[in-house]
Amino acid sequence: MHHYRQALIGCCLILLCTACATRTPEEPDTGRSSFLPPTAPSTVLANMRNAVIEKNTENFMLCLADATTRSKYPYVFEPSAEVRARYASLFTGWGLSSERQAFLSLMSRLPQGTNPSLEYVNTNTAFSSPDSTVYVTDYVLVAQHGIASIPTTLTGTMVLTITPESSGLWSISSWKDAKRTSDTVEATWSLIKAQLSN
Repeated sequence: MHHYRQALIGCCLILLCTACATRTPEEPDTGRSSFLPPTAPSTVLANMRNAVIEKNTENFMLCLADATTRSKYPYVFEPSAEVRARYASLFTGWGLSSERQAFLSLMSRLPQGTNPSLEYVNTNTAFSSPDSTVYVTDYVLVAQHGIASIPTTLTGTMVLTITPESSGLWSISSWKDAKRTSDTVEATWSLIKAQLSN
């Protein structure tokens, strides 16, 4: 009986020690977001850049006008002339679902632990009114996407028309992409959108 009691106490002690053992700490939250309410057109630009850097699809989509839920204007994307000539049928029906698919595909191709970067260069306000602001900016998008036929550094000029929503927040209703005049090779954002949209 004495041995039985000792064995029982021993088992209880083992169970207690196991229950109190520290568990492996979880990975830190990598989904942190620096998205700000886009109460001004300039905030949309910042949110778009941060969404790319943070690989945050939902925040990226919030930068684009959605006429089905919150915007007075439909979203329109115009690819660079060279890409439009090569993928005319693809961009005829381009919309928000195409943007989401291309963004998700790009982010899923990046090696574990790497983030893309997006830089605006020579940003100018081409037009500004209470109803819209038009920004013209060169951009440099760097993404280690692993597609041999496309450079990992994408460059171009974007013309963004940013318009107010009924809530008073702003979003991009028109995005026009173009090859920079200084670039000899087509390496625009349009190019990778065309590759990753299906």
